Amino acid sequence: MLNMIKKTVLTMVLLCALQALNGQMQQAVDDIREKYNLMGLSVVTVRDGKISGAFHAGLRDYERNLPVNDSTKYRIASISKLVMTTGMMKLYDRKLFGLDDDVSKYLGFTLRNPNFPDRPITIRMLLSHTSSINEGSGYDGFLKDTYTNVSNPPDFSQLLIPGGAYYTEDMWRKEPPGEYFSYCNANFGLAGTLIEKITGQNFDQFMLEKIFNPLGITGSYTSEGVENINNLAVIYQNENGAWTPQTDNFKGHLSAPRDFSGYKTGTNAAVFSPQGGLRISAVELARIMILHMNKGTYEGKRIVSKKSIRLMHTPQWTFNGSNGDTGDGKDRCWGLSVHILTNSPSGDMICSDSKMMGHSGDAYGLISAFYFDPDSRSGLILMTNGIFNQLTKGSHSAFYDFEEAIFSAARENSLIRCGKD
Repeated sequence: MLNMIKKTVLTMVLLCALQALNGQMQQAVDDIREKYNLMGLSVVTVRDGKISGAFHAGLRDYERNLPVNDSTKYRIASISKLVMTTGMMKLYDRKLFGLDDDVSKYLGFTLRNPNFPDRPITIRMLLSHTSSINEGSGYDGFLKDTYTNVSNPPDFSQLLIPGGAYYTEDMWRKEPPGEYFSYCNANFGLAGTLIEKITGQNFDQFMLEKIFNPLGITGSYTSEGVENINNLAVIYQNENGAWTPQTDNFKGHLSAPRDFSGYKTGTNAAVFSPQGGLRISAVELARIMILHMNKGTYEGKRIVSKKSIRLMHTPQWTFNGSNGDTGDGKDRCWGLSVHILTNSPSGDMICSDSKMMGHSGDAYGLISAFYFDPDSRSGLILMTNGIFNQLTKGSHSAFYDFEEAIFSAARENSLIRCGKD
């Protein structure tokens, strides 16, 4: 009986301590949102493979004065790539493709960098941004026509093959495929198309069946797939001193949904925006993080193999001083759609002495981050749907100053572990 009482008292003490830390973290999130003039902000922390806190501040919809909460979904930008590849590796588990396969084997046309016609472009290259595909001047027009004509979008061959309607010479880099890192969204529209070619299934349905449903995630790669559009955060930018909506400003009603019914599977999966269009809440995205921490399992259920998760986390490209564009020092090491931090001062450091990895996002005014340490099974997710002031880099990394502040607050409140903590 005495031991039981002691355990009960200890449990109550720990619970009170956790509540106090969460209260302090909520205050920190409120203060950071106000200091950096953010529209809305969501922060989810994970410690020991479990969510240790979820914190929100500000508005998801400025015009309607709707607050951010656990249900708020954001268009998370490039973190979508990591989620996409997590799903794609299920096909690797089934031996439906090899990482070093020539993508031409699946696409139905021969894809080559015209500067290196004898070098195949492989799936590994797409997923590690080393394919030598570039976002040239033809890309924006191709993407615009893709999004506005989802039932009959242009084929990727029209963008990447000389003579195509959208082809420009700057769609390809001068460095050989597989040797130079250059971050490129087009790699992932193409990778999504490969998923469709391999499975015969539309990309959005594939992700729903293979990843989202098993994890209980209600997110979608299209706004049309969001069950409750009222929960979707509007993304804002400061234009002429005013908060101005940039995307997802549906006012609670999707009045003109796009019709995907005529889309021919395997033509151009960029219609579903695998490179940046995932709408998901921070709490739901944490399930993807925990899946990676648990080497492919979630709540005891195997979703992706250990081997596939290990491959995603294994460096495929590392900066040697001249073999890539580091993006102001932030990009120094990449796995398969996973940004691996090397803790280089004023570069990719975000949590000192840790082995953090993950992905970031930046589009239309949204900033997002998804970073975790697979060894300590600790991590943090942040999303903001608009920053009024000019963004500035942090004091000790290429991450933004408000991101550094959020990571520091989470560490100080023992909600995540960093390095030797």
